[in-house]
Amino acid sequence: MMSNDTTQLQRFLQFGGMTLVAPVQIVLALVLIYGQVGNATWVGVAYMVSLAPVNVVVFSIVGKQRRKVLKFSDLRVKMMNELLSGIRIIKFYAWEKPFGKEVGKVREKELDALTKLAYTSSIGFSLILLSAPILQPILVFLTYINIQDEPLTASTAFTTVALFNIMRFPFAFLPMGMLQFIQSRISLRRLGKYLRLPELEQYVVNGPPPPTKGDDGAGSEAVAKPGSVTLTGGSFAWVHPDRAVAPLEDRNDKKKGGKRGSRAGRRRSSSASAKSSASEGNDNNDDLAADTSHSAMSDLEGSRRGIADPVTLKDITCTLEAGSLVAVVGAVGSGKSSLLSAMLGEMEPLEGAKVYLPRDDDLDNKNKTAVDRTNFFSYFNQTPWVINDTLRGNILFGRPFHQERYDEVVEACALLDDLAVLPAGDSTEIGERGINLSGGQKARVSLARALYSPDAKLLLLDDPLSAVDAHVGEHLFSGAISGKVSEGTTRVLVTHHVHVLPRCDKVIVMEGGRIQHMGTYAELIERGVDFAGAVDVSKGDDGDKEGKDGEASDAENGGKDEAKKESGSKEGGKGGGKDAAAAASTPTKGSDKGGPPEKHSADAKKKGSELTTKEEREEGAVGGSHYIHYARAGGFFSFISIVIIQAVGRGSEVMAAFWLSLWAERTVSASLTDTPLSDAETTWYLNIYAAFGVLGVVCLTGRSLLMAVHRLHASRKLHDDLVGKVLRAPVAFFDVTPTGRILNRFAADMDKIDLDLTNSIGQGFSTIFSVLGALGAIVAATKGTFLIPLAPISYVYYVIQKWFRRTSTELQRVTAIAISPIFADFSQVLSGTSTIRAYEGQERFFAKCQKSFDDFNASYNLQQMCNFWLGLRLDILGGFIGAFIGGIAVGTASYNFIPAGWLGLALSYAIEVTGYLKHGVRMIATVEADMNSVERVLYYSENIDSEAPDVIPDRDPVSSEWPSKGKIEVVHASMRYRDGPLVLK
Repeated sequence: MMSNDTTQLQRFLQFGGMTLVAPVQIVLALVLIYGQVGNATWVGVAYMVSLAPVNVVVFSIVGKQRRKVLKFSDLRVKMMNELLSGIRIIKFYAWEKPFGKEVGKVREKELDALTKLAYTSSIGFSLILLSAPILQPILVFLTYINIQDEPLTASTAFTTVALFNIMRFPFAFLPMGMLQFIQSRISLRRLGKYLRLPELEQYVVNGPPPPTKGDDGAGSEAVAKPGSVTLTGGSFAWVHPDRAVAPLEDRNDKKKGGKRGSRAGRRRSSSASAKSSASEGNDNNDDLAADTSHSAMSDLEGSRRGIADPVTLKDITCTLEAGSLVAVVGAVGSGKSSLLSAMLGEMEPLEGAKVYLPRDDDLDNKNKTAVDRTNFFSYFNQTPWVINDTLRGNILFGRPFHQERYDEVVEACALLDDLAVLPAGDSTEIGERGINLSGGQKARVSLARALYSPDAKLLLLDDPLSAVDAHVGEHLFSGAISGKVSEGTTRVLVTHHVHVLPRCDKVIVMEGGRIQHMGTYAELIERGVDFAGAVDVSKGDDGDKEGKDGEASDAENGGKDEAKKESGSKEGGKGGGKDAAAAASTPTKGSDKGGPPEKHSADAKKKGSELTTKEEREEGAVGGSHYIHYARAGGFFSFISIVIIQAVGRGSEVMAAFWLSLWAERTVSASLTDTPLSDAETTWYLNIYAAFGVLGVVCLTGRSLLMAVHRLHASRKLHDDLVGKVLRAPVAFFDVTPTGRILNRFAADMDKIDLDLTNSIGQGFSTIFSVLGALGAIVAATKGTFLIPLAPISYVYYVIQKWFRRTSTELQRVTAIAISPIFADFSQVLSGTSTIRAYEGQERFFAKCQKSFDDFNASYNLQQMCNFWLGLRLDILGGFIGAFIGGIAVGTASYNFIPAGWLGLALSYAIEVTGYLKHGVRMIATVEADMNSVERVLYYSENIDSEAPDVIPDRDPVSSEWPSKGKIEVVHASMRYRDGPLVLK
């Protein structure tokens, strides 16, 4: 949606002006034709009117198939997004082939819709619309001669032909504009449907709850203190049962009973699916492969589960005192995380549920809703979320830097030793999704972010101790959660660590979405609460938590462990892994010695701080090898056939013009000798002229069909190669390449290859042959005199198009690269919406996205300015051509050097060639610009390093009894994630 639909609207704005002007141009041309041939014009008008019903049918089919293409394209890109997000799991289980097959199944459905769209467009637009300027003159001349019984003179013939030729461009742009209108209307509806989805209801009140009867002053004072939390009548859901939203992808799902949750439901599904993956992910590979197309849409499935049982929290009424430490415990699915989300305002309130959060200025703002969360909330998500920024940037999260506070937080979160071994300390870049950090490191960075603001009144911590070892958890709890660094802050801690409960001010036990018990630990023990049964003890084994999500490992740090004493960075031999973080940084070639990061030079540290590689960009014109590769992907036979048919079709049009000039000359000579043409002779001239026209229409239709075949074969081949190469890429490639950059190839670039590139190539070929044919006709008609100015004009034209093509191609490359950060930013924001809203960081991330859009628009606007630059110069060049031919006509009129019919032919082509020259350079530049998408796709298909083959005959065991023992022996192994310092030594 973000790529294809918005791009369709952008393209419509490009075609909109020409599409609106096209009917006006056609009407004016018909009026002028009427002045030449009179009532015979109405035959041409009748022909156009007769095409209207057929056009309606064609456009309806095109619109239907376009909607199907968008539907399957969206699903394919979504599947690739989830596939790339979980690429490590896929590679661990060797699931590349089954997942690739599932993507291929969706792609086949997309190609099926593309096939119908391509053939319908080819036959409908080529045979019906583009053939009109060819067939209309035949019908008009037939009527003019046989019915009106008028002689066809050179002036009448070539003026009429010139006017019909002027109509060629409107007729060419009209179907493209109408097709673009259909596609844009579909995209606009999809975008509108998404933008009309209900927003979250604001139920968090910035102020204390209203006083109740019998409430004493002490109670009112307690709930009015800044930092206190009061939930009243609290029933909350991820999906409002009265506002369930139908799927955006397919209305037919309504008939099948399928529904889709609201935006809140999709947020719910991400955590729900994560929690259930352990129990649902143990099926065999075949079953998983068969259900991948559904499981890839985990958000959709999660939403449907949410709609089936929408109410998540029920009858939640509680008050948390300001500055207290409250623990929330319960079994899996009991509502612990949902309780924090309800406090954040991330759920749908039911039955008037409210959350009251008093602030210092509440006396004047008791009725104000939509709490200003800046420096009020701090939030630790159950799945630690880090952004593609430096480690310091992840902690600060857009807030001002204060050295003293920063040092306190870093020490409290046991990050000092991590900073010491990172290649650039806290300036080291953290890759997308924190790929160069272990699970424990990401948890401690996220906890440091939550603790950094000293003015925060409410600290919501969703299981921050689950990703670290027991002794590290103790350090974090005593030094960060209950220590001085968080003193005075209301802390709500979701945990499964029973041993920390006695040190909390209050304990909440959740069960089935309700608060089952609430009080101090001692009070609950007296009530007989069984914490062993109420807490999710399955998370109690912390022996391997630190390294579960990341690639780092402290035990693999080559003797660094002894330096990690009391700070807690040892973490059970895992996850503090800063040599691993150094290894995950982008190294220079030849850095294979793997020395400790602290011994690197300053330059090496600076380079090591960068993780994400810059996107590649070719320079100069698109290489000829890319054109050959694209032609080969679609089939050389069809490609060569397209060129031959195009040449024959254009040749037939030029021959028709010359035949018309001979016909006109014969008519004039017959009238001068008072021997008018016989009916048989007139019929003979007309039939030959009509035969050339019909041949042109046949060639036009055949070319369009072959182009559709070539486009479909090329799209299939390029996409299959791209998927195969990306899935076979090593994990290191995904570590240093943002997901948005990869998705850009599968979304914007493939969309251009599927829909635009072949049309651009077809129009490019058509324009080239039109220019060559027109210039050849002018040279022949002027008996070679046009060769005198043709050489300098050709040189000027060559220089102009050379400058334009170079600039346009480079700008297209810059524009294509400028799109990738937009995808990366959007993908990153989608995975951290709750965290961003908790810290009130919407404006900052929106500003970042706006900057990415501004960078994209800067290059795009320059592209448009280049088009205007080109148009002005080619108009002047075309004026010189017309002036020269007009000069020849006037200068040689008394000598009868050139027959009047031939001069008419030359003048008609002179008018025509100006538009062809302008359109030709633009289309050649457009082809080069669109070929940039092929270039980018081929770069991945040909330049990404592949993993070792699935089967290596020389190494793989041949015995059917292998393995006979569940034993792995490692001897003197040294390993790393990519070129750089060793991780295992």
